Amino acid sequence: MKLFRTPVAVFLFALTLVLSACSNEEKSADTAEAAGTNKTETLPADLSKAVAADNPFFPDRLTRDAVAEKEILAEQSLDQSQTADNLEVTLEGIQYTKLTPASSYASSFTGFQDPNKIVAATAKLKVKNDTDQEIPLSELGAFLETSTYRILNHNILEADTGEIDPGKTSTKYVVFLMDQKDFKKEDTFSLRISSVLGEEEEDLLAADLTFDLPAN
Repeated sequence: MKLFRTPVAVFLFALTLVLSACSNEEKSADTAEAAGTNKTETLPADLSKAVAADNPFFPDRLTRDAVAEKEILAEQSLDQSQTADNLEVTLEGIQYTKLTPASSYASSFTGFQDPNKIVAATAKLKVKNDTDQEIPLSELGAFLETSTYRILNHNILEADTGEIDPGKTSTKYVVFLMDQKDFKKEDTFSLRISSVLGEEEEDLLAADLTFDLPAN
């Protein structure tokens, strides 16, 4: 299996710089501090109003930081659960959206075949922590895969409700970017959660968790 051709590291570095710069100019001090890091944005604990009729998009940073306007191409509610070593992950939904980058972020979307035809896949995960230690959702690593390529998640564009205390459940929005041409070729994807890194960079995930996703 080959890696997807988008230069993820270059994109993430460029977007981190732009997010930081725009935050310093336009956001409050607290928001600027969050956007200037390479971590996911922490969402409020109550996400009941995050997705509503007047704002149907999952609240990743593409939406919350106005990085790009979205147009929904396909979406589906799901209920798939996988468990590894007392960590239960439930895939609750997937949104595929066509992106129109905001002018202040447009130069960061490099490496795509057509910068006007970029698709974001945002997956909503519910994570239950039945371990005896905190689980840092911001350190979750994942891939979106087909039989010929895989896409690494874009951590800088994601959002979650923070660390999960033992016995608690939290929400995570995982984001992947791809060319619209490639998206249209696929009927299904696999979402593979490959790691959750602890404070000492140890992997807290006992085994990979894989979910089947519809595409178009």
